[in-house]
Amino acid sequence: MKITEMERLRTRLDAELAGVSEVSVALSGSMARGDYRAHGGQVLSDLDLIPVIRSVSDVGIARNRIGPVLRTLADEFELTCTAAITLADNFLRVRNAAYVTSMSNRPFLCDPLRLQDELDRLTTPNTQDAFPWLVQPVTYYLAKAGWTKPEENLGKALTSTRLLISELAGDDAVLRDVSGELPAVPSDPRVPLDPAEAATLLDDCVSILTALTGRHEIDLLPSSREFLRRHAAGDAGETIFLAVREQAFLENQGLPFEKSSMAARPTSRC
Repeated sequence: MKITEMERLRTRLDAELAGVSEVSVALSGSMARGDYRAHGGQVLSDLDLIPVIRSVSDVGIARNRIGPVLRTLADEFELTCTAAITLADNFLRVRNAAYVTSMSNRPFLCDPLRLQDELDRLTTPNTQDAFPWLVQPVTYYLAKAGWTKPEENLGKALTSTRLLISELAGDDAVLRDVSGELPAVPSDPRVPLDPAEAATLLDDCVSILTALTGRHEIDLLPSSREFLRRHAAGDAGETIFLAVREQAFLENQGLPFEKSSMAARPTSRC
């Protein structure tokens, strides 16, 4: 998708979701933050939607209603569109989760469940409680990098590590030095990394993360503990990623991956 089509995408989203009455849908990810990846005038990031439901029994309704929207927009704008169906109780409880903190204060594209009213009544999350959630995307993308697209997923892991360090640092000069020593994010995630280089970079990231979490005694979420345990045992590839992904979806969405995750890619790329 061209960068110049961003405004039209939002208009089309509003139109496609105008008739939705059973599911509230929020915009998340880099397009919500405004820091989406782009190269040569093309948007490289995915469109990430969070359909929120009240009950597990509403999963089928959400999939039937949102699936065609993803398919339509993927082909019309030639971009990957994803959705992670989320239980309302989880959405309102895990305020420090990365998919929530990437949202604006008024994230809903449509809100028949009136969740914005509930959001407005919530207190500000505790900063200390955010640290395990800042680690979660680091370990998630490191696990994914060991399985597929290391050039893209290591870049995301490094970006998440810098965010973690910036939140931990304060007046800590040592931490500021660590941030400056982190490897550079690959400039173009479409250019493959040499496998040996990718493996070294992944191990370096794990070493830095282990030192950070130990020094600050961060109580890690189950998904992060699962990654570090398996990595230390020498596990790699699809097995470790699938285990970490399942834990992360239960933490974030309150649903297993197969119930929550939806995606549509442009037919031209299939």
